[in-house]
Amino acid sequence: MRLRKRSTAVAGLAVMAASAGLLMGASPASAGPNCASGNHCVFYLGINDSARHSYFDTDTDFRNDTFNQLTGRNGGNQTVHNNVDSASNSSTGGYESHYYTGIGSDWEGFLFCVNPGSSVDYLPSSLQNRASSLRLRGTTSVSCY
Repeated sequence: MRLRKRSTAVAGLAVMAASAGLLMGASPASAGPNCASGNHCVFYLGINDSARHSYFDTDTDFRNDTFNQLTGRNGGNQTVHNNVDSASNSSTGGYESHYYTGIGSDWEGFLFCVNPGSSVDYLPSSLQNRASSLRLRGTTSVSCY
């Protein structure tokens, strides 16, 4: 009888330890600078000195989007299409922000990506003012900011 109780107790402790490990292994929300939790943000110029547009999901066409936040700064109300100089990722689901030159879901012309909790303040000049769409992707092998 004692052996059965001890085995049950050990099994119960193992289940509790495994559950605790799963809870501890969960990744916290990652906050990029000047971008609200759960969003992927683009900026007309720098992250702290220009207008912003926030995305919560994939957007296949920036032509109908404007820098509609922080509009008193440079770029306020300008079109996002081909006007992105900086980006920040505050994903709560661990999604990378992948930016493309192509419009639509063909995902042509990969430019750059930003990891959750990361940002790029002023992209290299060869990447500035070229983004036309955003695709949210789970963790990939692509090197991101």
